[in-house]
Parts: sequence; C-alpha cells; structure tokens
Amino acid sequence: MRRLLLFFILLSFVLACQKQVQRQEQPKERRVVINLYKVQSEGVPVEYTTKGYFEGEKDVVLKPLVSGRVLGLFVDEGSFVKAGQPLLKIDEQDYKNIVSQLSSQIAQAKANLENIKAQAERRKFLFERELIAREEYENYQTQARAQEDLIRSLKAQLENARLNLERTTLTAPFSGYIAQRFVNIGDYITPQSQTFRLVSLDPIRFVFQIPQEYLPYAKEGSTVKIYVEPYGELEGKVFFVSPAADQSRLITIKARLSNPRGELKPGMYGEARITLRTERAFKVPERAVVLQGNRKVVWRIEGGVAQPVVVDVIRQGEGFVYVKGELKDGDNIALDNAYILQQGMKVEVK
Repeated sequence: MRRLLLFFILLSFVLACQKQVQRQEQPKERRVVINLYKVQSEGVPVEYTTKGYFEGEKDVVLKPLVSGRVLGLFVDEGSFVKAGQPLLKIDEQDYKNIVSQLSSQIAQAKANLENIKAQAERRKFLFERELIAREEYENYQTQARAQEDLIRSLKAQLENARLNLERTTLTAPFSGYIAQRFVNIGDYITPQSQTFRLVSLDPIRFVFQIPQEYLPYAKEGSTVKIYVEPYGELEGKVFFVSPAADQSRLITIKARLSNPRGELKPGMYGEARITLRTERAFKVPERAVVLQGNRKVVWRIEGGVAQPVVVDVIRQGEGFVYVKGELKDGDNIALDNAYILQQGMKVEVK
C-alpha cells in the first residue's frame, strides 16, 4: 500500500514537471516592430522619359582662308574667346609683298593712262583739223580704255590681296570656348587644315527622340523637363521637331535651355521628361513597397494587424514612389521591417 502511494506521488510529480516544461517551451506570439507612415493622395504627373544628349548651339571646326606657316598661337584649349578675338597668326610676308607689287603696278598703270590720255588729246586736236586719220585718233582712245580696264583689274586684285593679308590672322567668328586645338607653331596650314574647335555653351541644346504617339506633348514652343546628374531637373523649350522619323520610327526633338555658367557641356547625357497627364496617387517611401512574386504590395496596419494592399507604381525617384491601389487618405502603412510581414501578423509600433 505504501509502495502504491509512493508510485502515485512520483507519477504526479513527473506529470507536473512535464507540464511546466511544456509551458516554458511554448513560443510567445510573434510581433514585428515597425514604424507607421500615414498616406495622403496628391496629383502626380505621369511622364514619358527618354535619354538624350547635349550639343552646342554653335559648334564649328575653324579652318584658315589662306595658306602659310603658323607664327603665333594666342589661345589654348579651354580658353573662352570673344567674337573677333585673334586665335593664331600666319606668316604674312608673302601677302605683304603681293600688296606692295600690286600697288606699284597700279601706280605705273595710272601714269601710263595719263600719258595715253595726253596723246589722245593731241590726236583729237589733229583729227579735228583733218591732219591725221580717224583710225589713229581712235587707236589712242582704245588704248586709254584698255588701260582703265587694267587699273580696275589691278585694284580688284589689290583688294583681294589686302583681304588675304588680313586673313593671316584667324579670328573667332563668335564667342565661345576652345574645345580642341589641332595646330602648333611652325605648322604649315592650308584652307583644308583644322585649327580649332570652337563651341558656344549658352544657350545649349538637348537632343532626344520620342515615339510618334507622344508628338502632341512635344510641340515646338512647349516646355520639356530635363534631368541631368548632378544638376537636377532643368527646363528647356522645344524649338525643333524633325519632319521625318528615323529607321526606328522615332522622331528627333531638340530643346534649347540656358546655361549661363557653362556647366552643361556638349556630349553630356540627360533624361527628357514629358508630362502626359496628371493622376491621383499616394506618395510613400520606397522601403514601404514590398515585392511579392509578380506584384507589389504595401502593408496597411489596422488594429495592430498587417494586411497587404496590392499597388501599382506610376512614378519613382529621390527615395519615394507614387502608387495607386486600394488605399484611402489617412491609412497607416508599415515602413521598417515591411519585408518580413505576413498577412494577419500582429505588429508593434515603436
């Protein structure tokens, strides 16, 4: 009897220990710690974006108009030059000699003309008194006209020679920056030789392409937003719409924008943003949107419980996204740890 009583006592003790262990091993209800974000709808522009590049309003490679050896260079790459500023000097001695020779020839021709005119005047006196034949008198008149033609021709040659002498100094046709220099002192250059690449930076052009369905949103005179790293969003005005599509059926658009500090350079890239329409959407931090398979969701918190809401992202940037879905103004959604939430999971707001 005593043994039986001892057995039941031991059995009761073992069962009590097992229940205690089970109570200790039972997991506590899991709660995820989150921050809340209250959503509010606002008007959001829906945009078409495409890459593009900058080009200079004026971008030319300068070539001399005369030949000769380069004696002096007055600017270097990166220099800003004003319109009419000298850039290089070509040896002018040959052109000076031509000017001097033509000037002498003109002086000699004028002296000859005066002599012929004097003789023609004497022949006229004799002809009027029938002392010489008409042919002799007219011959001197013909010589005078020929000499006058020669003088006009020499004067034209002299004008060209003086112009070529001036052209031995190559000047900037417009204000801009020297992007490249192709010559050195001592080089012999001709009208086919490249000397400098001159580029104007203000204003500057942005070139991009769009499909034909977006042409109504990029008409001449319309404003287009241009995003450029690291300068942010700028504005340009469309001044050119190509009259024909390229082989990819895209239309080339050019917009002009101011660039007073010259920060934008030809060849730099950017992104054109064309506003198509405005929609109501909710602006939320990017980390609040979680990818589940092929869908994007945010976690709405109601009564401390997480519920998924499927959303469509219509725009994103600068750490935020604009979404549309079954949300309403004032809804609270989860931020931190949103990626580990599950439907119906309880949360703790910190």
